[in-house]
This record gives sequence, structure tokens and C-alpha cells, in this order.
Amino acid sequence: MKRILWFIIGTAVGVYAVTRLKKRAQVLAPESLQQSAEKVASAIRHFGDEVRAGMAERETELRDALGIDTAANEREDYR
Repeated sequence: MKRILWFIIGTAVGVYAVTRLKKRAQVLAPESLQQSAEKVASAIRHFGDEVRAGMAERETELRDALGIDTAANEREDYR
């Protein structure tokens, strides 16, 4: 009876281990790595775009607050 119990436990652990290893192999496969790299690159591009948009918006706010664009336009009008 003990041998049958240990055989069943060993078989269950073996099946579980093989299943987990197959999932790990799929995650580490080159296709999966490529998809992960594409996701990271996309996230970095999106972050850069957001930063540039924020910088442009803030620069416009600062120029308006300091009157830089207005002063440049006035100098051109005097010429």
C-alpha cells in the first residue's frame, strides 16, 4: 500500500514539474523574448513622447508668462 501511495505522489510531482518546466520554456523562448522586448521598447517610446509633449506645453507656458514671444514679435514690428 505504501509503495502505491509513493508511486502516485511521485507521479503527481513529476507531472507538476514537467508542466511548470514547459511553461518556463515557453516564457524563455526567443519569440516570447522578442515580444517582451517589443513591449518594453513601445513603453519607452510612449514615455518619451509624453515627456516631449509635456516639455513643449511647459515651454509655451513659460514663454507666455515671460512674454518672450511677445517681445520677439515687437522687435520684428519695429524693423
